[in-house]
Amino acid sequence: MKNYAILIFFSIVSIVYFLVNYYVVSRGAKALGDSSFTPYFKWIYWILALSFIIGQILERGEPTQIARIVTHIGSVWLAVFLYLLLFTISVDLLNLLNNWLKIMDKPLVSIFTNGQMIFIAGWVIALSIAGSGWLNARYPKIKQVDIVVNKNVPGKNELTVVLGTDLHIGAMIGKKRIHEMVQKINSQNPDLVLFAGDLVDHNPLFVKAANIGPEFLSIKAPLGVFAVAGNHEFIGHAETSIDYLQQFGITYLRDTSVFVGNTLTIIGRDDRERKQFEGVSRKSLDSVAQIRHPELPVILMDHQPVEYQQVAEYPVDLMVSGHTHKGQLWPFGYITSLVYENDFGLIQKGKTWFYTSSGYGTWGPPIRTGNRPELVLFHIRFQNEK
Repeated sequence: MKNYAILIFFSIVSIVYFLVNYYVVSRGAKALGDSSFTPYFKWIYWILALSFIIGQILERGEPTQIARIVTHIGSVWLAVFLYLLLFTISVDLLNLLNNWLKIMDKPLVSIFTNGQMIFIAGWVIALSIAGSGWLNARYPKIKQVDIVVNKNVPGKNELTVVLGTDLHIGAMIGKKRIHEMVQKINSQNPDLVLFAGDLVDHNPLFVKAANIGPEFLSIKAPLGVFAVAGNHEFIGHAETSIDYLQQFGITYLRDTSVFVGNTLTIIGRDDRERKQFEGVSRKSLDSVAQIRHPELPVILMDHQPVEYQQVAEYPVDLMVSGHTHKGQLWPFGYITSLVYENDFGLIQKGKTWFYTSSGYGTWGPPIRTGNRPELVLFHIRFQNEK
């Protein structure tokens, strides 16, 4: 992406961000009225609102402790702000509807016209949702998925594969979370481990400074550990992230395939947004999916759940993706379900299974509402075609 395009995009997002923040803070100040706390509220609010913008800038620079602290504050604030915004819009709409249609009785009207009570309720609700979402994001689940592949693998009846996506290692997710993830992976005794993109959250300097790479050396998987690059790797200099992590037992598949353990072929595609950030398009599916052993299982990794119809025309048995986070913060899951054919879960087209994971980590707020983070444990059973 050209520098001027990034500047224009950032400028538009910033203007919209400040406008909606102005709406929330002005409504909050009006609710407080002449309270002595009103001036302090405005100052605190704008400091928190600015912390997100400043944190995003600092997060793209050197990995200092100040950058981590400001990024954490700003990222948590973004989630709180979202639910303050939704609460404020809801209250204003209800008041507007009541003015037109008189849908509320007098006791309810008295509540909705009590500014300080509404102010407190809004903050309690927003903070409660954000807090519960933080706990939810902190404890990913192991999701088991059973599929049948109509192929015969000599000497094997089943394959156990762990899939992790969207780790977003960086200022927000560090060594402790990755150590916990590796322990969860090993507890499943996988044959194979796959990481379907966005291992790094756009700035590899945080990953290197925290020396997180050695954590991956503890993964135990006889058939290996493989990964593809997601859009966030390309946002933050993909070659730096990839070169670093490949020193620690992770094999990145860059628009190529590998035949593993005389058992299966794994195909890995660069993210489709590579051209946007590097000016180079990823290879076509036709050139990547040249499979030497189509009679044996084939797994394709593509960070974004796209091109399903084309993939189903090849002898691919399972395609795994991430990227969507299932919206991460409610109600954005409704948007991802409109954008993608399969924004979460397992579907089948023809003989090909497709799975989109909600992801292990988070982007921005370390918070998930309305969905669970996950590692996916595939039990792939083989059987002869009839």
